[in-house]
Amino acid sequence: MKVISQQLRLSATDHSNHLACHHLSVLDLSVAKGARKFPEWKSPDLEIIRQLGMEHELAYLRYLEKLGFKVRDLRAMGNEEEAIVETVKLMKQGTDIIAQGALAKGRWFGRPDVLRKTPQKSGLGEWSYEVYDCKLALETKGTTILQLSLYTELVAEVQGHFPEWMYVVTPTEQFEPEPYRFAEYAAYCRYIKTRFERLCDAPPDSVKTYPEPVPHCPICRWFVECDKKRRDD
Repeated sequence: MKVISQQLRLSATDHSNHLACHHLSVLDLSVAKGARKFPEWKSPDLEIIRQLGMEHELAYLRYLEKLGFKVRDLRAMGNEEEAIVETVKLMKQGTDIIAQGALAKGRWFGRPDVLRKTPQKSGLGEWSYEVYDCKLALETKGTTILQLSLYTELVAEVQGHFPEWMYVVTPTEQFEPEPYRFAEYAAYCRYIKTRFERLCDAPPDSVKTYPEPVPHCPICRWFVECDKKRRDD
């Protein structure tokens, strides 16, 4: 999350982080509002996971290219606004595969791993797009579903039509995607999203959280600070 033109911009990662740990959301929010800085410590495990995840995503894109799909990779576009314009342009053109595109709606922003064209009518024309997320874990987590659901909402904003399905691509031999029906998770995701937005909009002094240990701790940038707080207490 960060403040752009005096407006707080929230990402899909912020959304899933809130489900993982409320205290993490409060700490990140304080950084976005200039009350503190991010800690210098970074989990070495997280860096390895990111590298392996990137390799998995690139392998999936190469697999799609071998199948004959035209792939446009936008990961090199660091400017968010330019990436949004280019992503919408490619969607309107009907590009087969859009990798690391950028989408936004209001305060929400996301860069889905893969947008894949499907032959279902939408406001774009005789086609529409579905979201694919590349994950190393063979068991899909709730945080992944939250990310996919937000991406799906952002896609619907562009094409005027909610995709029925969203997918997780695990590192299997044939990259067989796991389908998840958006409607089955939409209500819960809206609930988490609304709760998170309320926390972000609340006066800073009104939100009190404590660094309770959670499964996300070992790969969290705030681990050292939170661990010290618990030990000192």
